[in-house]
Formats: sequence, C-alpha cells, structure tokens
Amino acid sequence: MITYTCIPVGLLQSNSYLLREEATGALALVDCGFFNRPVADAIREQGGDLRYLLLTHGHFDHIQGAADCKAAYPTAQVAVSVADAAYLRGEIDAVPGRRSRYKIAMEPDWLLREGDEIPLGESALRVIETPGHTLGGVCFFAAQERLLLTGDTLFFEEVGRHDLTGGDWPTLQASLARLIAIEGDAVVLPGHGQASSLAHERAHNPYL
Repeated sequence: MITYTCIPVGLLQSNSYLLREEATGALALVDCGFFNRPVADAIREQGGDLRYLLLTHGHFDHIQGAADCKAAYPTAQVAVSVADAAYLRGEIDAVPGRRSRYKIAMEPDWLLREGDEIPLGESALRVIETPGHTLGGVCFFAAQERLLLTGDTLFFEEVGRHDLTGGDWPTLQASLARLIAIEGDAVVLPGHGQASSLAHERAHNPYL
C-alpha cells in the first residue's frame, strides 16, 4: 500500500511527492525542484528510508534539488529517462535559453525506459514514456493503488506546454492518449496544481 504527501516547492510551486510503502516504510521522492526544509522534514518524519528520487522530466523546477537530495541520501537511486538525462548531467540547460546556473552536473543511477518496474517495498511503480513536454518525459503508475504521477504531461483540466525545446504537440497528444487509455480510474498527481482523476479528465479536460 502506497500513501503520498504532496510538497509544493519553489516560485513555480512544483509538486514534489513523497511516496511511502506502508508495509516496509520504503520511500520514493518524485521530482525535487528544491531540496528544502519541508522536503527534508517530510522524509525524516516518514522514517528516512529514501530508496529513490524519481524524475518525471528534466526541467529545472523538477530537478534542481536532485544533487542536494543525493548528498543527503547517498544510497537513494536517482532515476530519469534516457532522453532527459542530459538535463541532469548539465549537458543542456534545464531552462532553454537561460544562464548556466540552471545546469547541474550529476550522473543518474538509473536510466528509465518504457515498462521499467520500480520496486517500492511490497508495491511497484511502472514507467510510462510520455514525451511531448520534453523529449523524455515519463509518468509513474502504481497500478495496485491506482496512483498516476503525471509530471507536466497532464494537469487538472489542463495539459503541459509543448513550445519549449523538445516539446511537440502531436507527440504530447499521443502521450495523453496513452494515459487516458489506462483502464479504469486513477488518482492523477500532476507536477503543478491540484490532484485530479482520470475519470474527471476524460469528462472535463478540453484538450483530451
């Protein structure tokens, strides 16, 4: 059984999600725009057994705290998609056209691909490749708990931008179609803003 805590961070209020597998206390942090006191306190209060830092995509407001998080929890595996690893390695700016202060140079521990299963205690998260916002955007789906972490691909009655480097509207449309095709309902946990559900988005999202 996975439970979650949402921690909005930074000026853009990017959502960091701390996932906890209740049977074992294993933790995973999904996105880390900043490794600030609320994030650090939440990890400590939940037992401190951080196994993973999982990144939905490479923009700075989702990865800027990755190096600090890794320094605090060196055994945690930092995972990002193959296509967006260049952001984490500092090979490209996490905000296109901005100064190099948005570059962070660290090597991911795990290069994620479609269908990868990330074990978390007695549960697991499945990787779904959802490019379109960036070249290597991914979502994480906990099938047992019906939790879908969508990064900047799908929001409450909105979808992600496609006008930045690596973005493409037809590609994003195809990714959204994959999410909506997931059987049944699921809680949607987006990278910004309030939570939603697949049922709600199917009925009310004008972009779908």
